[in-house]
Amino acid sequence: MKPEEYLLVEARIRRERENLSRVLGELEKHGLYPEVRSTQIGGFHLSDDEALRILGSILSDFYTFFENMAKSVASRLDRSMPSGDEWHKELLTQMTLAIPGLRPSLISAATARLMEPYRGFRHVFRNLYGFQLNPGRVLDLVRGLPEAVAALDRDLERFMREMRTALEREDAQDQT
Repeated sequence: MKPEEYLLVEARIRRERENLSRVLGELEKHGLYPEVRSTQIGGFHLSDDEALRILGSILSDFYTFFENMAKSVASRLDRSMPSGDEWHKELLTQMTLAIPGLRPSLISAATARLMEPYRGFRHVFRNLYGFQLNPGRVLDLVRGLPEAVAALDRDLERFMREMRTALEREDAQDQT
């Protein structure tokens, strides 16, 4: 692997983490992150169709944050991006794989299990009308964000640390 490929992926991960901070900041501003302390968002009660549309968009953005990083890893490092009807699910699974000689896993299997409901929700959100969203499901996902975010943070830090170590080792071998 060329170091510049990894460095580009790392830069994209950092950019996406900045985007996630903005997304979570929207929820925090309304008393909905890191815990749900409010019953409203944007002047709407959390069970109102309008609030569900707002929260649905934010939850969709959360999964987009993860998927953008995963696509960067798949295309730049793995050089293999899943395709077909199940590509979103396959990409999530691919990110749990450690590929010897190429890269460590981006996320653990446990983190993938935490992300699966958000992947599924994003699909639903894009294919249903906003008034069809289930208020209980949406609030459960909002309440689950702190655990999912913490798991992703741990995994991303580990991934970047292991990749940097591998690059340093590779560089040291090249100099001998």
